[in-house]
Parts: sequence; C-alpha cells; structure tokens
Amino acid sequence: MKKRAFHFIFTGIFALVLAACAPEDNENQQQQEGNGGEVGNETEDLTNMTGANGEEAMNDEADAVAELEDENEQSVGTVTFIENEEDHTIVTADVKNLEPGYHGFHIHEAGACEADAEGGAFDTAGGHYAPEEGDHAEHVGDLPPLFVNENGVAKFSVVVDGFTPDELVSEGTTMIIHEDPDNLGHILERYQSEEQDEPGPDDGSLATGDAGDRIACGVIEGPAA
Repeated sequence: MKKRAFHFIFTGIFALVLAACAPEDNENQQQQEGNGGEVGNETEDLTNMTGANGEEAMNDEADAVAELEDENEQSVGTVTFIENEEDHTIVTADVKNLEPGYHGFHIHEAGACEADAEGGAFDTAGGHYAPEEGDHAEHVGDLPPLFVNENGVAKFSVVVDGFTPDELVSEGTTMIIHEDPDNLGHILERYQSEEQDEPGPDDGSLATGDAGDRIACGVIEGPAA
C-alpha cells in the first residue's frame, strides 16, 4: 500500500533546506554540514549530487528523469528519481529561469505536456498523481514547495517512500512546476473563500493547494538506453 506523500525521510528534508540556498552558498553549505556531525549516508549522497558535477552524476545514476520545459519550449531544468537500497526514492531537481519565490511542485497523473492545451498550458498532464485519492497534501505526488532564489535558480532534494521511479514511468506521469506557492491545503478556519459558505480551505485549496498556472512540465521517463 502506498503511503502519504508527506511521509518524507528526515535526511531528505535536511538536504532540501540546504538545497534551497543560492548556488554561491554551496561552499558554506558543505562546511555547515561538516560541522554538524554525521547526518546519514543519504544526506551525504544528496549533497554530493548537488555539487559541481551534480547534474552529470544525477543523470548517470537516475532510474527516471523529467526534462522540464516552459510553454515556449525553453529548457527549465531536470528532475531525477533514484531508488536507493532501502526502497526509498530520492527526488532531485536542478532548475533555472524561474521567477524568485516559492512554487508548487507536483507529480501529475498523465504523461503528456502540451503547452497549447485547450484548458491551459500543460492541462493534458491531468491532476495530481494520487492513486489513493484524498485531498491535496495527501496525494503521493504532492512534493514540498520549490524555492527559487533571486537568480531564478532552484536546487532541491528530498527522499520519499510513496512511490518508486518504475511506478512513475510505467503509469505515465509528469513533473509540473506551478506559478504560485502551494499552501498544501492549509487554510486557517478564520479565513473564508468567497466561493463557499464555510471558513477554511475551499475545493480549490483541497484539490491543488492554490498553486496557480502550470509554468513548466516534463514527462517522467526511464533512463536513456
């Protein structure tokens, strides 16, 4: 049985915090990690993959890859998926040319990225990858928000146990970056949408996290032969 998307492994969250910093801070990141003592092999491996030769290392070891493009077919970056020895999946993103700030970052259920889709850019990717249904933030495809620095760059790594790379490839899925931050469906009861009669999250928040338009898309595929 699949587990909730937000059942993340602690070392992955530690790496995510490091990866959110600007590229020019990499030296300081590594020094801080070294001074912090041993934090586990998975974290060390993730840090190595996001170093100077990170993109080459990630692509060489990847069990699945999504090459992201915006609606103008311009490259935005790469997301890789690596299954480790404990059957957890390391998700690593290296992206560029985005607006600074937080962006919703989700795996979607259909393997199609059509920039000119009738329903809007990349609407053909379908909804969030959620084999067990549920509200937003419980979908296994709901990843932590992507933080883009002032240079338009984001480096992201997290370890999850809700899916494997093979499942993502065989089921035909995509990686999507959204225009806006993802509230993860967390709307306090003191707030009320104009579209509903009760306070708290509305249907849109519970479905998508109010992450807005889809600005980049990549079909998740197996490694090149």
